[in-house]
Amino acid sequence: MTDDETPTWWQEHHAFLQEGEIDAGPPFSPQLLDLLADVERSFAVTGADTPPWPDPHLGPDGEDIPVREEEYSRCLDPGKHRILAARAEAWAQVLVAKGWAEREEIADSAALTWLTDPLVTTHRATVLRPHRPGAQPLLLARTAPDGQDGDRDLAPADALLPGLVVGAGDPPLPVETIPDCGCDACDSGSRDLLEQLDQVILSIVDGSYEALISPRGRSDRSSFGASAGAGVDQPEVNAVLTAGPWVEGWTPRPMDPMLDPGEEPWAEEMLREPWPSRRLDTVIWALPSPLARRLDALRPGHAGTVTSRAYIALEAVGEQEVTVPLDALENPPPGFRRLHRSTVLLGADLEDARARLFRWNLHRRAGLGVSASHTPLREGAEVHLRIGAGPLRITAPCRVLRVIDEPDRAGFAYGTLPGHPEAGIEQFLLTRTPTGLVRLHLDAVSRPATWYARLGAPAARLVQSLVTTRYLRALT
Repeated sequence: MTDDETPTWWQEHHAFLQEGEIDAGPPFSPQLLDLLADVERSFAVTGADTPPWPDPHLGPDGEDIPVREEEYSRCLDPGKHRILAARAEAWAQVLVAKGWAEREEIADSAALTWLTDPLVTTHRATVLRPHRPGAQPLLLARTAPDGQDGDRDLAPADALLPGLVVGAGDPPLPVETIPDCGCDACDSGSRDLLEQLDQVILSIVDGSYEALISPRGRSDRSSFGASAGAGVDQPEVNAVLTAGPWVEGWTPRPMDPMLDPGEEPWAEEMLREPWPSRRLDTVIWALPSPLARRLDALRPGHAGTVTSRAYIALEAVGEQEVTVPLDALENPPPGFRRLHRSTVLLGADLEDARARLFRWNLHRRAGLGVSASHTPLREGAEVHLRIGAGPLRITAPCRVLRVIDEPDRAGFAYGTLPGHPEAGIEQFLLTRTPTGLVRLHLDAVSRPATWYARLGAPAARLVQSLVTTRYLRALT
């Protein structure tokens, strides 16, 4: 326990695993618990000058506090993120004191040759090289110079925020950048950041981390989850990085199954019965007859076949077209980038997660502004998502194309409308396995739709990656 008797994330996680209600792996081993307890004790010293802070968007009764417009692209107290360096120092001291690794300090990590681009500027770095053969080195690189508290305005490209890039291997592969955004709108408290840091370091030291990188995409997995992404923008690198335990006789925790970004079975699972027939029949045949026949012909298995040129056409009722083919998820057109990521919602209840998802809470908790025509959402609802602030604010209009609402599956997909910087479809799906395990799946296809999106494609991909990561954590 911490000084205030509040259980740590790992104590809560271990207690949940002991209950054994779902297949989420065995409880933490005594070795692992001892390691985390040692880190906690060391952190009481290294973190003495970096106080924690609560989730500013969570009320005293657990209710969500809406994000204010002015919170985007700013951080009123960027220096608070130095708590991450203090936690990383605690890990480094413990791992060296146990005799598991030797420590090296790199004054300027810009001199490092990364396996792939970390996409952020790094400064001083600590490298921990394990003595055990087969174990991967751990890199902890600062994203601001020592003593720099960072910038309150995060909009400029050269804005600084004290954080960490955690890497593994030699040359190092960037595994996680923490915080992934850092603005006040995305702030969920220091506890979430420390849990994220602990889990990625623990996975590398435990030997329960693996990454596959190729021009087709990248897949990562650990005992805490798995993710995969695909796209032509991936670097020309082919590599497999497999972490081994840092200690002889140590048993790594079981990892999540690897997600292959190139496999197609996900489409059948994610999009089974994509048009809920009874609801859609009611909606379509309430429309004028020519439009009703046209829409009905677009449906799979009906008079027409959905092709790459099939659009939802709603001008007849005064609405704008969706700017992407209806079957883009199943058959991405040329030039579209596909993304698939998935995570386990440990301890989640499907019904509670369903309610949060349908009320746009996932998007709000990911730091987006939400203006929706219907809450809870429904087919045909329009939503304007906002990110950024002032002259840098971007508004992204979308329309909900389908809603999945079944006993063990719940989710929706929306398509982009004119004015969205991207053209694409994104789907969010919750599934429950027979053992009760709840997963959140995110599937998307997209390409730049505006000149500024094409001009800033690398930055746009980084933003998409950051928001995707926030989505995957928003319901936990």
